[in-house]
Amino acid sequence: MSLFQNVTLFLVLTVLLGVSCEKNIGRRKAVPVLYVQGTHYEVGYDVGRTFSSIIKSFLSTYANLRDFEKQYKTDAGRNAYDKTLANMKKRYPYYVKEIQGVADGANVPFHQLFLLQMDDIIDTINDNKIPRNDTGGCSSIAIKNPHATLLGHTEDAFGETLNHFYILSAHITPAPEDREHGAVEERFASLCYAGQLPGYTMGYNTNGLVFSINTLSPMFLKPGNTPRTFITRAMLTAKNFAEAESILRDEGLGIGNGFSVNMIWTNSWGDRQIYNVEVAPDLKSDRSQLNILKYDKDPLVHCNKYQRTNVTEVIGLIIDSSVHRLETIHSYPTPRNRKDIAEILSDTNGTDFQLFQEKPDSVIKTIAAGIFDLDKRTWSIYINQPKSSEPVAVLPITFTTLDY
Repeated sequence: MSLFQNVTLFLVLTVLLGVSCEKNIGRRKAVPVLYVQGTHYEVGYDVGRTFSSIIKSFLSTYANLRDFEKQYKTDAGRNAYDKTLANMKKRYPYYVKEIQGVADGANVPFHQLFLLQMDDIIDTINDNKIPRNDTGGCSSIAIKNPHATLLGHTEDAFGETLNHFYILSAHITPAPEDREHGAVEERFASLCYAGQLPGYTMGYNTNGLVFSINTLSPMFLKPGNTPRTFITRAMLTAKNFAEAESILRDEGLGIGNGFSVNMIWTNSWGDRQIYNVEVAPDLKSDRSQLNILKYDKDPLVHCNKYQRTNVTEVIGLIIDSSVHRLETIHSYPTPRNRKDIAEILSDTNGTDFQLFQEKPDSVIKTIAAGIFDLDKRTWSIYINQPKSSEPVAVLPITFTTLDY
């Protein structure tokens, strides 16, 4: 085959497979936002169609997906995949349709998107009993005082995720058959990693919930159980803390991996409550293990380490980084206002671990930071350090259910 034919073939495959040839474009100051209405499948389809190039670029460059696919090709991996998918089709069939919509709209394989949802459940399927050296890092701070109610969060992820995210603002009206399976009308906004379900980052719903998520890494996982991204997706439907707790507990199945959620709830009288819930697999029961803490005076501070739950965690960078970041946060005076939170989230003083991770050689990078201001009802998204940059986007927080 001639050089010309080789080049032509490569270009054709690139177009057909969506392989990214994008050069290193650095940290872009861009926050794509999609406003969309429809059924779960329709919303998924419009997400896939609108962000097809971003999704394809991420799937082609995300190294962890290659590892997920290796596990998927083993008997144990495929069994775990099939069992998890079957359980999600029973428990959350409308979210499976949502993923299918994204796959169809972006013209990418469904199984790749579902593997993203399974994450460490599939990645550790053949070595779940050996020590795992996980990486990762998100930091969250929430305060409530007479002058301010705020939630600040750094969205930290593998370096390939930089520039591969978007914000989805959705009004979902379930199809009749989905209502029969428990789907409800939804209005929410969430930052989304490319191709993944909304909910597993930061955002709000119109029932009074503002939230952020911290990845946690229990050593022992439960293949076949509910992936955390499905539980956080379902949380977007919650009307109050009691409903959120029920969703997190996931009676009858339980979570397969781990995370914590930081919540500020506003009720119809304007009262606000701050909670952190650590969620872990219950190895002896078909439900999630929850540890709930309500904050009245002290600020909420959480990273990527179980702080109260008795669970065996992985070893390595995710824990080391969390210990460092927690020490750094607590080295500051108690935050009282937005400026204080922006200052802490922007800290880059650590040699190995930083709150705002932007070193070129970092495996984990801060892809965005968010500050939710409940008094101004705004969600500000920063690409650079919040203390020294303007937000790239400022979205209104609309609590429709409470306001009308």
